[in-house]
Amino acid sequence: MLLGEILNSRFGVKQEDVERALTVQKQVGGYLGQILIQQGIITETHLVQALSEQLAIPVFEVENYEADREGVIIPLSQEVDLDFIVRNHFVPVEFDRKKGVITFVTDDPLNNSVEEYVTKSTHYSVVTLLAGERAVKELSKTYLGDKDDNFVSLHVDDSPERLKELAFEAPVIKYLNNLLSRAVELMATDIHIEPVGDRYRVRFRIDGILHDIESLEEAFYLATVSRIKLLSNLDIAEKRLPQDGKFSTKIASIFLDIRVSTIPMVKSESVVMRLLYRERLTFDIMQLGMEADHAKTIIDLIAKPYGILLVTGPTGSGKTTSLYSMLTRLNNSDRKIITVEDPVEYQIDGINQIQVKTDIGLTFASALRSILRHDPDVIMVGEIRDRDTAEISIHSALTGHLVLSTLHTNDSPSSLFRLMEMGLEDYLLNASVIGVIAQRIIRKNCQRCNDIYPVPEEVLKEFDLYAIFENFKHLLGGEMVFKKGKGCPACAGTGYKGRMSIFECFEYTDDLKETFLRGRSLETLRSALRERHSFRSLREDGMLKVMKGLTTIEEILRVS
Repeated sequence: MLLGEILNSRFGVKQEDVERALTVQKQVGGYLGQILIQQGIITETHLVQALSEQLAIPVFEVENYEADREGVIIPLSQEVDLDFIVRNHFVPVEFDRKKGVITFVTDDPLNNSVEEYVTKSTHYSVVTLLAGERAVKELSKTYLGDKDDNFVSLHVDDSPERLKELAFEAPVIKYLNNLLSRAVELMATDIHIEPVGDRYRVRFRIDGILHDIESLEEAFYLATVSRIKLLSNLDIAEKRLPQDGKFSTKIASIFLDIRVSTIPMVKSESVVMRLLYRERLTFDIMQLGMEADHAKTIIDLIAKPYGILLVTGPTGSGKTTSLYSMLTRLNNSDRKIITVEDPVEYQIDGINQIQVKTDIGLTFASALRSILRHDPDVIMVGEIRDRDTAEISIHSALTGHLVLSTLHTNDSPSSLFRLMEMGLEDYLLNASVIGVIAQRIIRKNCQRCNDIYPVPEEVLKEFDLYAIFENFKHLLGGEMVFKKGKGCPACAGTGYKGRMSIFECFEYTDDLKETFLRGRSLETLRSALRERHSFRSLREDGMLKVMKGLTTIEEILRVS
């Protein structure tokens, strides 16, 4: 099969994208795969897998080989000209003199010159493994050893004119494109570039956890940050004040909206890029990971014609995704939905979304006052931050609107007391609040290396898993199954891949309102909720996921 046909069948690359790349190839030359990568149609991983299938060359698995300078590089350098071989993107990873076999890793499998040179010079046979350009470049550092391994020669010069020139140089453009491509392949949500000692660290946030990726020298860091600032329409020369911007790009046929934030540190600047995947989110309320009873409660709550529903949790707990999922379910031609957000992370067809702009006086409170004159049925307030916003949200709920909003509290009962701390009267809360949802995001076990593992009896008793099982066995299918990811290439050895949410929610019914007015204490309200067999805390909901084999006890303890 042709490369374009393989990419189409395996990765859904459109024929028109292949034809466009072929036109570029005819005009300027080069490999089709590299052109498709530069155009953001495929990633390096896609190309390696497609070439492996087309050419019947195995893919290099890094865990099967170790960088062996003493055992491979030095002995082989006495047999052949390694400078010539490495310059041609072939790196030796195994040398068996007895069998007469040399194993090379390459990203240029169509280059036959190296194999011909080795076989003619030594009469050894050659085994070729396929890898991406990044992997070959990293392996070549083993060969270079103490030699200068600076692939790009850049001088430290932080003048705006020089930085602007560097930002447009090919190595910098290529590096940033590769960095974004790697982030997409690993499903990262954030890229952090920050000063650490004498170097600059690059980290990806994957499934909520930061992972070190690589480090940069100062000159390359300056050029890369300048490139990011230019794309985001930020001031290259401004390094004393924080800046915020955004840009969009396409990686492997995925459209990315990238929010950029820079902040000055003692040494240089820290840069964070938040990756928003337009096509990866479905905003389906049934795909959030909630159990059947929670799903029914939430669907019943958003079906009410008026009242305020609060979603609580710390930053990064998935509140916005939950709100968007509810709005998507409510979104039809019979309703007018208006949101006030800071920022608007995703644009949804059929919903009127307002971006808060505090610098010109467009705050949550001022926007809400105007919204009510636009006859909405459903209002979403990105966050209740102050008394004004809270009061207008409550009055909107009292005047016949369904209001969805978020708060920063540790659990669901605390939300009512947080609103009281803002100065709201208890009778207003009882008249308007219809329910509260608390949530956290947890990592899921990697499905490729997930395996059953025994849990000690003392652990089962310590976390009261038997009692949780008895109370909610109707949600578990009658048995406890404990699983854990062993760690594999698919999950980068972590044992986790993908995320889901755990929930704590309740409908604010009349008996709870009476308890709230009578007791006026958080513990009294919590006790009343615990008496309900249907209510469970965030940790208990997480332990249900553990007993289903979806995650681990350690992961639940990390977030709850």
